Amino acid sequence: MDTRWFKEDRALPESEQKDAKEESEKALKNATFIKRRLTRILEEEIEKTYLLEEDVDKPGYKKRVLASAARRKAFKEVTNLIK
Repeated sequence: MDTRWFKEDRALPESEQKDAKEESEKALKNATFIKRRLTRILEEEIEKTYLLEEDVDKPGYKKRVLASAARRKAFKEVTNLIK
């Protein structure tokens, strides 16, 4: 699990950090329904970005390819964060 999920827990006094991290980890693991749905939505959005690159004859093709690649990268970063 990405350590960024526990940033707030690390800001607590040392005596409280362990319990807070355990609670956070438990809550994140119990959020499987939302994680699964969000992952599916992000994967669908990634697939849509490839469709924008199919029309090579339309004006602005290079810009569309660059924009699509940037969107894919952002979607993949979010996907990796919730895994």
